Amino acid sequence: MKKIISIIIVIAVLLVVAGAVYYFSYQMGYQNGVADCKANAGNVVSNPLEKMPDTNPFDKIVNPFKDAYKNPFK
Repeated sequence: MKKIISIIIVIAVLLVVAGAVYYFSYQMGYQNGVADCKANAGNVVSNPLEKMPDTNPFDKIVNPFKDAYKNPFK
């Protein structure tokens, strides 16, 4: 009977230690994430619409071979 109680106590202690390690590692990760956000808060962000591709195909040249023709007699 004492073996079972000692095994249960050891497992409970291991669970408490594992929970504490997880909690403190989570808190450190959260603090590092907040520090990164605060460090990048003042940076200027460029306009993402400047690099947007054209969506209207008729704005471009309709016939790609139009400029390819060369008059041999000129």
